[in-house]
Amino acid sequence: MLADDLTRLWQGLQPGLFSILTKLFWAAAIMVAALVLYRVISGFIHRIFQVARRDPQREKTLETLLCSAVRYLIYTVAAMMALNRFIDITPIIAGAGVVGLAIGFGAQSLVKDIITGFFIIFEDQFHVGDLVEINGQVTGTVEELGLRMTTVREWSGKKFYIANSEIKTVRNYNRDELRAIVTVTFPFEEDPRRIRAVLEQVCREVEREYYEEFIPNPSGQGLAEPPQIYGVTDIDKTDKGGQFTITARTRTGALWIIERALREKIWQACRDNGIRLAYPTRVYVGNQPGCEEAPAGSNSPAL
Repeated sequence: MLADDLTRLWQGLQPGLFSILTKLFWAAAIMVAALVLYRVISGFIHRIFQVARRDPQREKTLETLLCSAVRYLIYTVAAMMALNRFIDITPIIAGAGVVGLAIGFGAQSLVKDIITGFFIIFEDQFHVGDLVEINGQVTGTVEELGLRMTTVREWSGKKFYIANSEIKTVRNYNRDELRAIVTVTFPFEEDPRRIRAVLEQVCREVEREYYEEFIPNPSGQGLAEPPQIYGVTDIDKTDKGGQFTITARTRTGALWIIERALREKIWQACRDNGIRLAYPTRVYVGNQPGCEEAPAGSNSPAL
């Protein structure tokens, strides 16, 4: 009797057991196929970046980001397909869609930060260690560059945390070359030819002392653009005097060194040669009440 009961029980369990084993087999096959597919795609991405490698840090960041996105996508789809072998996942997908929609409305800024961060990295706008000016307000060295947030430390030591979606304009001072531009204004009474001669001496002195800070000529002879007088760039927009401009192409990071050196040596050279620098003054005519005040900015002595 017992043997007959066990036989009947086994015969009754066989269809259900076979169905469960079949479902487990296909679920396992789906997960294995997902793993193989991820390995193939990630290997393909790695080979692409090896062929097109330029900046190792930037390319490694992009490679990791793409592989992570592919992994989450493949494994999520595979898990849903495997689960569908056991239960109907249509209600789950519908519920997940509603929850995802609610989360999307609440996390719009987060998604915007991530998308903007991806394009900052992809377009190579700046790297960690670059000296940048962001939105015309924060100037400093990039310490961290993530998909959601960028951190910049100012020269004073202050550290700024900036959401990537808030970055509108970036001025990067760490590209191949920069151009130092220094302007200096002299009263109209000074002789332009004498000023030019003094400024030319300053340019040659800065060139000798800071030769290694400038961009060399591609031909190997001299500099691409040594310190030179660009010319008189203003005589009618200010009543202080005429404005001379000096330019020079510098190496990355040397911009402020050259500009400071030019300003200091121009100041000293003008003092040594008796040339006045323009500065705003106020001129009062007469000493009786009701006397008019001359326009600001004149360099004439007060009466």
